[in-house]
Amino acid sequence: MENSRMKNRPRGQSWTAELVELAALFLAVAVADVFANSLAHQPSGALVLVGMGAATLACALVHRWWRYRPARAAAATGPAPASAEEPGGGLWRVRATVPDTPGSLAALAAGLAGRRMNILSLQVHALPGQAVDEFLIDTTSTAAEIVAAVEAGGGGQVSVEPADRHDLVDVPTRVLTTITRDVEHGWDLDRSVRALLGECVLRREPGGEPTEGPDGTTMRLRHPEGGLLTVTRAAPFTPDEFARVGALLDLGQALTERGPTTVLLPTGTELTVRRAVAGDVPAILAMHDRCSERSRRRRYLAGGARPSVADLTDMLGRAGACTLVAEVPERREVVAMANLVPDADRAEAALLVEDAWQRRGIGTVLLRRLTAAANGRSGTAYAVTEVTNTAMLRTLHRVGAQLERLEEGLALATLPARAHRVDHLP
Repeated sequence: MENSRMKNRPRGQSWTAELVELAALFLAVAVADVFANSLAHQPSGALVLVGMGAATLACALVHRWWRYRPARAAAATGPAPASAEEPGGGLWRVRATVPDTPGSLAALAAGLAGRRMNILSLQVHALPGQAVDEFLIDTTSTAAEIVAAVEAGGGGQVSVEPADRHDLVDVPTRVLTTITRDVEHGWDLDRSVRALLGECVLRREPGGEPTEGPDGTTMRLRHPEGGLLTVTRAAPFTPDEFARVGALLDLGQALTERGPTTVLLPTGTELTVRRAVAGDVPAILAMHDRCSERSRRRRYLAGGARPSVADLTDMLGRAGACTLVAEVPERREVVAMANLVPDADRAEAALLVEDAWQRRGIGTVLLRRLTAAANGRSGTAYAVTEVTNTAMLRTLHRVGAQLERLEEGLALATLPARAHRVDHLP
């Protein structure tokens, strides 16, 4: 090691430093000797030397104690434990519009950082000519101070609301968690929408038309169970948020249609109403065999022959179609079937109930569920039946359909928007 150091020194400096150090040592010893001899020949010289040594030693000890005292205190108390879940200050959700120009977001972020506001997450919603930035920040500042900081950084239309640690979860994770919860525990529209948007007000209206996008602080979308869903809050909505809620409602529509519902007949018998799948074709064919020729003719408005396996398979698998069945849970026996088949910009509804189960309100339940499906898909559903089919006409009237007479003894019924949750049949 020493040889390597010597090799790395420049030539001519290998002995100069040692001579300088040795000369300084000789000089220091000579000065100390002269000083000591001059004091030693004085009557109190020895006491002066002892006093100076003691004072020097005391100063060194005090300096050392003062220098290392903070380190020992910090070591004794230890650092404050950091929370893995929550930041040290308050959490706030901040939304603001910024110009869609290079550097605008950086200027806003720099303005927040200059006021010790820590940005934990960021979402950017693109709009024509501008962008909506949504921050989750950790700061001890007040809401008014946050608004002032954002406006000073170039932001406009600022909204600030308190947040909590659940808001630290990113949007994709929140969406997946919401879907999992809805699949496992049932569809909850209010809970799911608020998981996406935060605090907002949801209201269901019986009628009205949905909009193509957000209208400021309001969104109007088709409700999965019929009617209109109106969502409002203080901050304006963005097209991205409108699209997310629309996709969430489509998911709710699919879960609602596929989810089985148990209905109780006035006689005390329970039936299960659910969406049909390809594996139900044999049970549906068996139900057709138990139906009378008259019931089959009224269903298909043609001959009384039952449909083929290929026809039923095509009906169940057709894009945009929906087939519901009512079955006896104990025997897994299908006793009724309702269909919704797309027809241009509308959808045609049809119903078949096994003779032994007619006049018990089963058709009303199925039509109400089909009506909800139609309003979630194409907006309007209709049904065609014989004017002499009084049982079907009563069922259509019960669900609020508007009837008009057609030629050749047929009646056309337009089905309204209606919720499908029916747990007890009248």
